[in-house]
Amino acid sequence: MPTLRRLPGWVDALWLVCLAFYMSAGAASVPFHGDESTLMVMGRDFHYIFVEGDLAKVLYDETWQVNPHEQHLRLLNGTVSKMVYGWLQWLKGFGPQDLNRNWNWGRGYDANAARGALPDGELLRRTRLASTLQLALAAAVFFQCVKMALDRPTAFLASGLFALHPNMLINGRRAMMEGSHILGLMLLLLAAIWLLRDRRWERYVLLGVCAGFAVAAKHSNLIVCALVFLACAREPIWRLLQSRGLAWRAPAAQLVKCAAAGAISVFLFLLLNPAWWRAPLETAQLTVELRQGLLHDQVDIFGGYNSFAEQAAGFFQYVFVGERQYYEASDWASFDPVSAQIADYEGSWLAGLTIIGNSGRLGLIYLLLTFLGGLRLARDKSVLPEARWLLLIWAIGAALTTLWLTPLPWARYYLPLLPALILFLSYSLVRFAGALIQDPYAKADGFALLD
Repeated sequence: MPTLRRLPGWVDALWLVCLAFYMSAGAASVPFHGDESTLMVMGRDFHYIFVEGDLAKVLYDETWQVNPHEQHLRLLNGTVSKMVYGWLQWLKGFGPQDLNRNWNWGRGYDANAARGALPDGELLRRTRLASTLQLALAAAVFFQCVKMALDRPTAFLASGLFALHPNMLINGRRAMMEGSHILGLMLLLLAAIWLLRDRRWERYVLLGVCAGFAVAAKHSNLIVCALVFLACAREPIWRLLQSRGLAWRAPAAQLVKCAAAGAISVFLFLLLNPAWWRAPLETAQLTVELRQGLLHDQVDIFGGYNSFAEQAAGFFQYVFVGERQYYEASDWASFDPVSAQIADYEGSWLAGLTIIGNSGRLGLIYLLLTFLGGLRLARDKSVLPEARWLLLIWAIGAALTTLWLTPLPWARYYLPLLPALILFLSYSLVRFAGALIQDPYAKADGFALLD
């Protein structure tokens, strides 16, 4: 462990380039998912706005008279990925009329292929690479987050586990929203850690920008944004409650800056979501209703959890065991092209740590080490207190909300929680290793997990 701390700084960059190369190498071979077709079709909004210059085509239409299916998808989903995909389509000379059709989940693979729902092969590879590069950048940002908040050895291990996690690779490599989703989440966390090291006003601005980007990437990041803002406001709230005389001014000023960062995040989110411009409050309420309706439809069609016990079992299976999931619709198992793609992908060296997802016993060990890592972090006085609170609020809050709010046994709905638990696991393993090899850093830091 001391050796890692003495390595020159360029080793960090080399490590992250190697991870990015590995992640990108498997983008072309990851098994196909029907949502890739739909996300690529949604890229037409880029053409409407930047090529045709016709903003009216993406503004909210309260009558639902013009292209209601397009509007439904536009309100349900984030904008970052589809704008990236639309830009790539434009670079390749594709217009809306040249794109594939939406994937119809009521039909089989061959029927969708016959009706033109399979994307152009070259365009699919480009959009997948764009998503994967966002995921690779997220891994680099995650490395920096852990390095700043904890230490360098933990950052190496955590970023490696992040980049090699099979479900992270499956979903982040596809032309879907997960690449930008996880990138937004990591940027938000890095901005918060940077802010808590020095509460200067420009860092509040950056926090607001990253929060707006994160929610624009995928709406479910709003929960993590709320947790991060709570962590950033915790210390000034406490100081304000304890203040006497004029001492309330400094913490109050910090809370005002937190509120300003929140306002910046809302502004940037709206800037990146022109569909909301005409009626933002009405659109926000409608989006919540549409997302609730989508979840209910998914549960009705694909089958969801029937009890909290099932939710807890699914949480354990997809978070700690890490069961790999290539498709959510059971009939995909019967599609020969998809089965062949899965077999080829699993047989390659590009599928990540395939030991993950194969053992409930390893899942229990992961659970135990994660718990011990969180407990040790809560008692580690060498970590900046505000950074420690941030990591704990983020991880515990995300775990509880994910457990409670996830209605379906779908691995990708658990992806945003994986970085937090990977961080705790890595922290635990590094501290154990440091104690075993008598790392002076670990000795000085103290390793008694339960003292």
